[in-house]
Amino acid sequence: MARRIIDMHHHLFEPEPLDATAEEYNRLGVDKAVIAAVPPRRVPDSNAIALAAHKKYPDLFVPFVGFDLDGMRPGELKGFQEEGFVGIKFIGPSRPYNDFSYFPVYERACELGMPALFHLGIVANRKPWDDCDSNLMRPIHLDHIARNFPEFKMVGAHLGNPWHEEATMSCRWNPNLFFDLSGSTLKNKTPEFLGSLLWWKRTGPYASPDGRHAWEKIVFGSDTGHEDIEDVIHDYENLMSALNLSQELQEAIWYKTAARILGL
Repeated sequence: MARRIIDMHHHLFEPEPLDATAEEYNRLGVDKAVIAAVPPRRVPDSNAIALAAHKKYPDLFVPFVGFDLDGMRPGELKGFQEEGFVGIKFIGPSRPYNDFSYFPVYERACELGMPALFHLGIVANRKPWDDCDSNLMRPIHLDHIARNFPEFKMVGAHLGNPWHEEATMSCRWNPNLFFDLSGSTLKNKTPEFLGSLLWWKRTGPYASPDGRHAWEKIVFGSDTGHEDIEDVIHDYENLMSALNLSQELQEAIWYKTAARILGL
């Protein structure tokens, strides 16, 4: 049976690569890809580009609205959903993600069934991110959110790089919290390092309370230009091979966990 893949973390900051990106995903056998926009005050056309990608390739691209936690209101989420956005992307807040002033946004997202992708950890030190405080986007903040909104499906990007241990322990204790391995982590951390962090099994001592294996909480995310998606796929393949992950767990990482998050 052919492998199925969902890319839970991709961006289009310009409209021009759209067709080339779709062609590359088709060549690689990727079923769906989340196009995560960013807040308009960072990239003004980002939401429009994500929605246009979905409208042109509705069976491939899944749009996540770039939501400004400091400049948008919870009531706007319904309108975004009606436009066609399936989920939400958060990045660059002025307060920690778990600040109580943001809780009405998470509550409304939960009510609407909109999953969220949170940028976590270090942000590239270039415009429009040169004013960001990376400490406000630590993975431990998602633990607090997950406890308060257990139906809110959340994906934390980059395994919280560099706060990997915060990410995995938060992941273990919260059934609604998942992570991708996009970014530099797969390039500079060994399979043994990642295996030591994602260690728990479905049963036995210190098992996850929801009975899921650690690697059932990890999804595939590229977060790169279309020309490098295949390279990230190879990184995931090498990791799974080195850790001798079962076919069942590999299928969860490539497709099944993301499909559950997206409600497919």
